[in-house]
Amino acid sequence: MGVIGDPFAEQMLRPGWAKAASILRIPGLGRLGTNRSFAYLGARTCFYDQFVTDALDEGVKQVVVLGAGYDSRAWRFARPGVTFYEVDLPTTQADKRTRAPEGGPTYVPADVTEPSLGESLVTAGFQAGEPAAFTAEGLTMYLTEEQVKGLLGLLSALSPDGRLAANFGVGFEQQGSQRGRVGRRVMAAGGEELRFRLTPADAPGFMMKTGWTINELLSGPQLRDRYLDGTKLATANVTTSGFAIAATN
Repeated sequence: MGVIGDPFAEQMLRPGWAKAASILRIPGLGRLGTNRSFAYLGARTCFYDQFVTDALDEGVKQVVVLGAGYDSRAWRFARPGVTFYEVDLPTTQADKRTRAPEGGPTYVPADVTEPSLGESLVTAGFQAGEPAAFTAEGLTMYLTEEQVKGLLGLLSALSPDGRLAANFGVGFEQQGSQRGRVGRRVMAAGGEELRFRLTPADAPGFMMKTGWTINELLSGPQLRDRYLDGTKLATANVTTSGFAIAATN
């Protein structure tokens, strides 16, 4: 769609997603990938990509990807002297390692909600007290409010000169429409219950309580305007309730 260049994505796709991706390559069916969900995810991915590259350009040598899943930034943005730490459950990481290319991140098998996360990172080589960039992409909505507070507070303590990118909301969590109801049911059936919602108005105060100051907050339409202009997704009608923030402590 002219938005994201990721040469590692296809080999890390699970069979079902790989089949879906192949369908989108069939002439005439590519338009299925231009809906509002794809648009929001595409713009959000670009936001995180820029966050990571900006941090690296400014000399940050540690990047921690929380709830990493099948993230490929450790390969796409690899630089000499920079270490990517990917935090996720052991089962997810084991599956990813069967698909991922050589090199890449330092894997940290851990639950992001456990207080021992900091110890797990340090054991893996993370230098506490040194500058770091943390990404929490597509994560906060699946945790409780207390778990989000605990995680963000822990990250702030780990790197007093740190920076954080996180997003909140998925766009249909409080919609009364049929799309909203179906979306919630599908996510719940897949074991992804939505537990936490933060509004843009409440975000600055919430973040300050965990040790972070928001430097930038972008709504779904603002993400679209910044990252999708000139692409096939540019006119997609993205969510207005999901948003992303970049913060420092």
